This record gives sequence, structure tokens and C-alpha cells, in this order.
Amino acid sequence: MAGLFFLVSGESPTLPSSEVRSILEAEGFSYQILSALTQVLRFNADPSCIKPIAFRSAMTRVCGIEILNCKASPTEIFENIEMAEISSFMGESETFAVRMRRVKGSSPGIDGLALEREVGEIIRRNVSGSRVDLEAPQRTFFGILTDGRLLLGLKTASVKPGEFLERGPRRRMFFHSAAMPAKLARCMVNLAQPRTGDLVLDPFCGTGSFLVEAGLMGFRVIGFDVKRYMVEGSLRNLSLFGIETEGMALADARRPPLNEMSADCVVTDPPYGTSTTTLGVGTSDVLESFFRNISDVVKKESRVCLAAPKTIKVKEIGERSGFKHLESHFIYIHRSLTRDIAVFERE
Repeated sequence: MAGLFFLVSGESPTLPSSEVRSILEAEGFSYQILSALTQVLRFNADPSCIKPIAFRSAMTRVCGIEILNCKASPTEIFENIEMAEISSFMGESETFAVRMRRVKGSSPGIDGLALEREVGEIIRRNVSGSRVDLEAPQRTFFGILTDGRLLLGLKTASVKPGEFLERGPRRRMFFHSAAMPAKLARCMVNLAQPRTGDLVLDPFCGTGSFLVEAGLMGFRVIGFDVKRYMVEGSLRNLSLFGIETEGMALADARRPPLNEMSADCVVTDPPYGTSTTTLGVGTSDVLESFFRNISDVVKKESRVCLAAPKTIKVKEIGERSGFKHLESHFIYIHRSLTRDIAVFERE
């Protein structure tokens, strides 16, 4: 076990931290939460967990091993760095760089660039033969100013958000205005906690956003939609990213054509908003029927993660069908829609 830090996205106050915890649990890692600062999570965990988090996560930006956590005052910062055993994080004669990130304007009185230079000078002085290389360093020491504190660690992995833009709705072969963004789709797949070899089901597959993200993470995928052009469009998008499915079918999600307990988890975004998208059936009725019938398809203790309008009160709908509500995350879309990203467990 080691002290680890994760710089996460600031686009939601709750989703990024929940995603990291879900990945840790899905991958079978024990962990102890040390603290949660603004856009920073601190855990005690096996450092080998960083690799799957960096691979799977949509809302993590930087992962690393923590070296120090102190009040963001120059005196405390320099005293702590002088006492830190930096040499245990890098070898003699290795090159390094120091990078600082300020979260939401924290510690405005500290000059980030000057802090990088001064911390770099202390490291260079205390580690024999080391030298600064800003272009291609062998080691990167990453500092985060947040909530009046400085957290400094050895950066071991990062996630480039641009990859999700490259899989954005308009970059696909088949596009629909209601398509779930790739970043949120991947986060929701992680909240469902699929494990190696698991079958991920999306019974309202639409353009295939969830299936694409689950497939790129190496999980088996299967999808249905009640509209033929959606099924065909999903297949085109899956093909674009080289993903093979366990099956795609023209089917009503209220009557999923699967054997009992055949799916390991469900990730979906049921249609809502107009009678056209729900084929004339009310959104609440669609969800009521969905939960009643999906309980036969998913395995016990498996998770269902779905998006629904906050006004629908999907928590109550799921619980009436025997699902345990685990968490909800609310995302404002526009004046008439706030999404409830809800996670349930089949009991």
C-alpha cells in the first residue's frame, strides 16, 4: 500500500470520485480513502491500481504517488520538500521536470512558475547528478494547489481528454442528437463495475455510445433497440472502432430477448422527452416496465447504471422493482432537463 493521488475533472462534484472508487472495486483493489480535496482524491492503495484507472477512467486527469501534502505557504512547502526523501522516487543522474496545477484559483498569492523553479532547484540539489529536462524528463514531479494546500507527488500516468472528443457524436459514422457523449458514457460503464470477461448490456442502445466504450475497455457487449435504424447505426459505429458484439437485436427493452441472469451489468440511457422517442408510452411507464423485466436478465448483485430526467424520480421506480439504489449524480443539461445518473444493484 502507498499514498496515491488522483487529479480529477471538475465538471461534476461527485462523478469523478465515484468513478475512481468503482474502478478500484471492479478491479479487486483494497483501498483506504485519506481525503477528498477539490478535484483531488487521496487513497492508500496498491500502486499497481494506477494502470487500470488510467486505462479505464474518463474523468481522471493525472495519477501519481504522493510525496507530501502541506499547507500552501512558501515556508512550509520548502521545509517539507527539503525533508522529503526525493531520492527514493528517482535514480541518480535521472532527468526530471516539475509541473504545478492550480485548481479553481486556489492560493492566488503563490506564483506557480516560480514555485516550479524553486522546487526543481531543491530536487536538483538533493539528488546527486539529477538535472532538469522540460522536454522529455525521465521523472515528472506534479504539484497541485487546491483548498489552500500543496500536494506534490511523482506523476505515473495521465489521461488525455482529447481521445473522448475524437469519439464524439459527430466523429462517428452514425449520429443522433440524443447520443450520449463518449466521456459520460465511459464513466457510466465504470459505475456499473464490469470485470474482465463480463457481458455489458445496453437495451436502449441508440447510437451505441455505451457499447463502444465498454468494448474499447475489453468487455463483451450486447445491445437492443426498438428502432431498426438505431440498431443498424450502432453496428456501423461499433465497426468503426473495431468492436465485435455478442449480438445486436431489434427488440423492446421491456421484453429483453435474453436468458435469465445472462448479463453481468446494464448501462443505458432510456428515451425520454417526447412521445415519439418512447413510441407513445410515458417515460415513467417505460422505466417501470424496464426494471420489472431486466431483473430476470441480470445476475444477482450486478449493477444497473442509467440516465433519466431528475423529475422522473427513478430511484423510487427502481426500488419498487426490487433494486437497491446505490447512488445518484445530477448533471444539469438545460433549463428543462437535469440528468440523474443513477446506479442500482440487483438484490
